[in-house]
Amino acid sequence: MADPAGAARRAFAIRLRDLRKDAGLTGKDLAARTGLHNTKISRIEHAQQNPSEDDIPR
Repeated sequence: MADPAGAARRAFAIRLRDLRKDAGLTGKDLAARTGLHNTKISRIEHAQQNPSEDDIPR
């Protein structure tokens, strides 16, 4: 059976990575601009962690 939450997490991860790369930013650059730790950015981009509600507006 398909995992809708996992599919949404993967779709978000791909979109975030595409936007970051299109902006010419590294993961560390994005982390510095958002105030998030670079490992959290990496985990979100690899669909290993969901962003929190507080992370999204950043």
